[in-house]
Amino acid sequence: MNVVAASGGVFLASVAATLVTTLALFVAPPSRRERPGTGRVLTLLLSSLLLASGPVALVLLGARTGPAAVAALALTAATVAWLPLTRRWSWRGHAAWSASTTMAASYLAFMLGYSLAPGRGAVGTAAGLVLWALELVTFVLGAAFLWEVVDVAARTDWPRRSPRGHTGTPSRHPFVSLHVPAHNEPPDMVIETLTSLLRLDYPDYEVVMVDDNTQDPALWHPVRDFCDAHGIRFVHLEDWPGYKSGALNYVLRHATDPRAEVIGVVDADYIVDRDYLQRCATLFAQREDLGFVQTPQNYRQWKHSSYFRRLFFSYEYFFAVSQSSRNEVDGAIFGGTMGLIRRSALESVGGWDEWCITEDAEVSLKMLRAGWTGQHVERPYGHGVMPLTFEALKRQRFRWCFGGMQILKAHWRSLMPWDRSPDNHMTLAQRWAYLSGALQWFSDLLGLSFAALLLVSAADLALGGGLVLRRVGGVLLVLPPLLLVLGVGRALAALRLRSTAGWRDAVGALGLWLALGLTVAMASVRGLIQPEGVFLRTPKTREQPSLQDAVRANKVETLAGLLLLVTAAASVRHLTLAAGVVALLLVWHAVGLLAAPGNSLAAMRADLSPQMRRRRGTEGQRERVGVRVRTAPVVAGLGALAAAAVVGVAVAGPADAPGRTPGDVLGQLRRGPAAAAHRPMPTTRPRPLATPTPTMTAPGTSVSPAASGGTAPVPRPAPVTTTAAPAPHPTSASPTTAPTPAPTTPSPTNRPTSTPTQAGPHPTGKPTTTHTAPAHP
Repeated sequence: MNVVAASGGVFLASVAATLVTTLALFVAPPSRRERPGTGRVLTLLLSSLLLASGPVALVLLGARTGPAAVAALALTAATVAWLPLTRRWSWRGHAAWSASTTMAASYLAFMLGYSLAPGRGAVGTAAGLVLWALELVTFVLGAAFLWEVVDVAARTDWPRRSPRGHTGTPSRHPFVSLHVPAHNEPPDMVIETLTSLLRLDYPDYEVVMVDDNTQDPALWHPVRDFCDAHGIRFVHLEDWPGYKSGALNYVLRHATDPRAEVIGVVDADYIVDRDYLQRCATLFAQREDLGFVQTPQNYRQWKHSSYFRRLFFSYEYFFAVSQSSRNEVDGAIFGGTMGLIRRSALESVGGWDEWCITEDAEVSLKMLRAGWTGQHVERPYGHGVMPLTFEALKRQRFRWCFGGMQILKAHWRSLMPWDRSPDNHMTLAQRWAYLSGALQWFSDLLGLSFAALLLVSAADLALGGGLVLRRVGGVLLVLPPLLLVLGVGRALAALRLRSTAGWRDAVGALGLWLALGLTVAMASVRGLIQPEGVFLRTPKTREQPSLQDAVRANKVETLAGLLLLVTAAASVRHLTLAAGVVALLLVWHAVGLLAAPGNSLAAMRADLSPQMRRRRGTEGQRERVGVRVRTAPVVAGLGALAAAAVVGVAVAGPADAPGRTPGDVLGQLRRGPAAAAHRPMPTTRPRPLATPTPTMTAPGTSVSPAASGGTAPVPRPAPVTTTAAPAPHPTSASPTTAPTPAPTTPSPTNRPTSTPTQAGPHPTGKPTTTHTAPAHP
């Protein structure tokens, strides 16, 4: 038995073991009260029993005992190798991780063997290696999503967990300065936020209100008058540069009480619980190395609307899954609103960076690099307002992803394991948390690329060619949809496990992640090539919208989704298994794209209070507009690359020898390589339909997450060339996603477009300020 056949047997066995161990993990996940660990020997024994399902399945499929024995040996080696890193997990989580990683590694080895087989020619080998490298990237992204999911589902020991913050008697109360930035916010909502801050149960704090470049006096004058009447320090900035981070830097340097040890950021739409500072600010008195504390960003008025329910739980994934997992390795991010940060630590890293449009996540990376620590507190202490239109949500997600790309470009060297700079104090686990969070944003771009490849392949099938997909048959042909279901199921199960979401809510959150896929893909491309921050511009919709308005506001997603559906229908005119699989995957991508206009219409028809309806009508006024973003060239470029890849794989290199196709893996395991070589087989070069490891993001990474003020990646189903993924906050994360995992919005126009206009004239940097006495001197 050669190496390629052996790796194929390990792959098939690990697929079966992955299905069994995933079911075992989520059917009865461990309780947090469960004693940590079951002993290494017992963990190995119990996980080996679960993993034995793989070789047993191989035998039941008719494979010879030799390949089954090799598969058993490989799975056993994996469970031993991973034991040091999974010592805080239940044995079921250890088994699930071992099976999944073995599946990925054996698949990559299997396909690398075919790509390097002799007789393919230089062009054919090069094309195969390029596709293999893309599969490797998707597996790395998949591992990042999978680790978070298994970590929160299987962890039995949480040494860094902080459910509610400080619960004892504090040794002292550090002075806190709460900064409330606002731009074109409704004055009644801002006053509601300030009123809640005046009622905090804490002895030593001040509130500083900063109005950032609001031009309409009717919006900021009532807020100024309220501050004057209640002893709140008020600052109004006109033509001041730097957007939100510029305003926060001005307040930090010119309007903050010298006694302040801790700085808090609260978005202007949040209502804050009275015990927020008592529970969270006192943590800084207990730990001198604590740089920042982040609480979950929570929202109001979402329970009675199906659209806002699924939006709420799409945000929930990041803090419930991604942030909780990262916190255990001190890799949590600072998400902006409802976070506290040590003043001396913030000043030591230069304050808020004004070049980055997700300045909150970026500053937490710099603080960890400098040796400070962070702390995620699980309980939310405030409730804000989510984006009230789907178009505002797209602008927010674009901003998160673009900021994640900015962070990656600026700090990638610090996140590499070989960086030994004396000023870099990040552990390997912290580096991986931030690196994977940033990389998870690419999951949507990979998914879009795979959809383009499927589109070209389906067109080839519809024309009767089948140059690509006729090379793949047997077991590999049915694996993509099977593994897609597995990856999606893991993300949904993790969300249900860590939140109050039901299956309907979880599926709705998945639909939102998919609907945002094109937006995130465009942001990841623009973030890599654009030196300055940009914002996505979307068309304005009417107060009583129609389906036509929703389609107009999401025309690119609508046209792309319809194209995929038409192509799927055309591809199945030849009733073959390959055509059916391609059509199924095309429909999956089409449904995700067409969910965009559907969610747009649902958001505008949602029943809201009068205050929320007024805010919804001004959503576009709170976003700053940067340079123009054009989606069409990027989509066309991806399509051209997909077509080139298809043609290259189809025609490059000589044909394979009989019996050397991936689709005949099971046949080789049953008959042996010698027998398989005498069986007539297709004479064209095999390539996999897709990467067989669906994993769930981010969002970073597409996950997913904060609503307006933070920067959290939202999770998305990560496209392992067969999937799309979840992602929560970019550094998302996320999804992120994505678990990717936070922003303002550009001014809408009546002309439908999905690109922003050029920024306005350069600011003069001359603020006008009004100072009153602090709330609590």
